[in-house]
Amino acid sequence: MEGSQIGASSGRMVSIDILRGIAILWVVLFHLWGDLEYFPGVPREYYQQLAFQIEEGRAPLAILTSVTDLIFRKGFQGVPLFMMISGLSLTIAAYRAGDGLRWPTFFTARFRKLLIPYIVGVALTYAVIMLIAWRQAELNSASFSSQFAGGVTISERTLLQIDGGVVFASFTLFPRLLEDQWFFAPQLALWFVGLLAQYYILFPPLFLLMRRVGVLAFLVATFAFTVAANAWAVYEYGALELKFFLVTGWAPFRLFEFTAGMALGWLLIDPRARGHLARARNPFVLCSAVAIGLAAMFAGDILVGWWTVNDVVARDSVLYLQALALPLVTVGLALLALPMLVRRPSRVDVSAPVRALVMVGVMSYAILIISDTMRLVASQLRVEDVPAPLWWTFLIAVYVPVTLLLAWPLAHALGLMPRRQAVPSAPASDPIPLPLVVEAVASS
Repeated sequence: MEGSQIGASSGRMVSIDILRGIAILWVVLFHLWGDLEYFPGVPREYYQQLAFQIEEGRAPLAILTSVTDLIFRKGFQGVPLFMMISGLSLTIAAYRAGDGLRWPTFFTARFRKLLIPYIVGVALTYAVIMLIAWRQAELNSASFSSQFAGGVTISERTLLQIDGGVVFASFTLFPRLLEDQWFFAPQLALWFVGLLAQYYILFPPLFLLMRRVGVLAFLVATFAFTVAANAWAVYEYGALELKFFLVTGWAPFRLFEFTAGMALGWLLIDPRARGHLARARNPFVLCSAVAIGLAAMFAGDILVGWWTVNDVVARDSVLYLQALALPLVTVGLALLALPMLVRRPSRVDVSAPVRALVMVGVMSYAILIISDTMRLVASQLRVEDVPAPLWWTFLIAVYVPVTLLLAWPLAHALGLMPRRQAVPSAPASDPIPLPLVVEAVASS
């Protein structure tokens, strides 16, 4: 198979789905690892742990464990990566469609694929929680209704109380963005849907702004706006963590992660960016991008949660520096994704490992829904204090394969799988039939 035809059967850009696969695996691993760690510290603590292991000359296994702990701890950054991919995909679709893109039809399809799976995910979560409540009622010799409403233990240290407000907030989505106690109610992993919906709404004016002022000015402006929004939150509340639902779930505080993806989309698709795309494929440029990306991520990680400083003046300065944390991490993610996005398709894309990762990326939404319900079951087993070998057997032999097996039909049932179109996954500068590309990207 020629490189220009890779991914033709699915009608999707292979590189984007590879990034989706990496993002969802990163998020799922973070969730599982976090359940074992219990309220892990900020990333800075894991950098310090790794440095300590190296300085003390510890065994390779100890150093490797510190490395994996750091990677897992940073798994929450899979969400900004998803938001970046969304900005990228929307931009590609808008550029390819040109004047032929009908915004109402486009966004109807987008919101349908966003909100219907969300409702299904919430319903599945309630079904599993009801099963857990029934199980706990049996163990505690209590009534099901009192157990369900009074508090369902979904981990060894988490008690989920369900009332009318929680149910209303979970199914209607928007109230989750208004109250801290509703933010994770009750589908822990789907809070991001409200954020993504805001990006969808903001995309048309942002797209027009990017084309009017130019990509560089657009990036600088949205980076500055994001930092300013977070600085305001620091000024108003003292620390970003004190208004977690606000700075995590509302677009002004995270806008740059979406607009960075839009800029990447411009680089890949705008004919006027062909010279920039050619330069971006230069090995020296790519190596520099990776080095700068790692430095930016490190700087952002160090600033996350850094507000325990004894000196008052120094503490105030550090608090405001936190406004740079997520934007810097986003810069790092964008630069690290650049080599994957600008590369030319090759035969590697049809290898078994890459095709498996692509399929994981295609099913990422369904995988997130199923894995979070399976996570509740795993937590209940730990609450019951099952022997460690049994719990790990469940995790490896049941949790992972069942999640993938159930995600496949769920993705099909929810219309998340791409239509089969003969669209080559070619470099962005190569001509591709316009209607087919719009359909392919709109379905991604």
